[in-house]
Amino acid sequence: MKNLLIIHQGALGDFVATFPAILRLRKHFCQIDALCQSKLGKLACALNVADKCFPLEAAFFSSLYTDAVDPRVQNILRSYNEIVLFSYYHPLEQAINKVTGKNARFIPPRADVCQPIHVTEHILSHLLKYGLLKETDAELSYPDKREGSYDPTKILLHPGSGSRRKNWPLPNFAKIEKILTSEGMKPEFILGPAEYSLAEDLKDNRSVHKVSDLEELASLLRKAGGFIGNDSGVSHLAGFMGVPTVAIFGPSDPDRWKPTGRSVSIIRPDDLECSPCFEITRNNCDKTECLDRISIEKVSKEFVSLMSL
Repeated sequence: MKNLLIIHQGALGDFVATFPAILRLRKHFCQIDALCQSKLGKLACALNVADKCFPLEAAFFSSLYTDAVDPRVQNILRSYNEIVLFSYYHPLEQAINKVTGKNARFIPPRADVCQPIHVTEHILSHLLKYGLLKETDAELSYPDKREGSYDPTKILLHPGSGSRRKNWPLPNFAKIEKILTSEGMKPEFILGPAEYSLAEDLKDNRSVHKVSDLEELASLLRKAGGFIGNDSGVSHLAGFMGVPTVAIFGPSDPDRWKPTGRSVSIIRPDDLECSPCFEITRNNCDKTECLDRISIEKVSKEFVSLMSL
């Protein structure tokens, strides 16, 4: 069978959105490796999505953006039967084609903002077009990647995201924590490096994990019974790993970006006069009415309902 190299320049959410498709590709390739940010590659290998990873930030890979590609990079690229490049940068595609003597499969990481298509469907449609997948491969199924001994009462709360504009207020997460505790669950907060400053507001003997790398995050998710978070890469990862996930959406579009998985529920007000705007402009709302309209009761009720399925 053939081997395949996935090249991805994006961050956690965009990269995790490729995982369902990569699992489908495993039917047709004996080995699938990844050239991406080192932390993302290690995560993909830990979840058995990729077999091996190369660090995109390594200095010699930067030669792909020059007229003199490092011989080590040439040897790596030429060793693969197929290369799928997730990028917006066509000169990189041209450089890879020149080195390998064949065409890389170029896929924009996400569809144009005007296209109402989910990122996962967007990726699958391109792989079908290139003949790397068949129509019978397109139906997605999600494995449960948690440990067999995971704790069903351990609920992870993630109050951050890649943008403060997408964050449901932190006091609301604190109130959700109290509700879950009163129902016999054990809520725990997780904070990434960009959210460490929130730890000061989450004192009072709370359980707070200041996660430093993605493998540590995956380890926490493997042991969790549920997850509540915003529209973020962490929510995408939780959904993919099979953790029952409630994702809170405000200015971003769930039709394009909702996490996918075995047990995922999305919350966004359906009575708004405005449309999702996050990808259209950076400064469009003085007040995040879309997030403010999401009640604590609605989130807790949705989560309890999801957990009972």
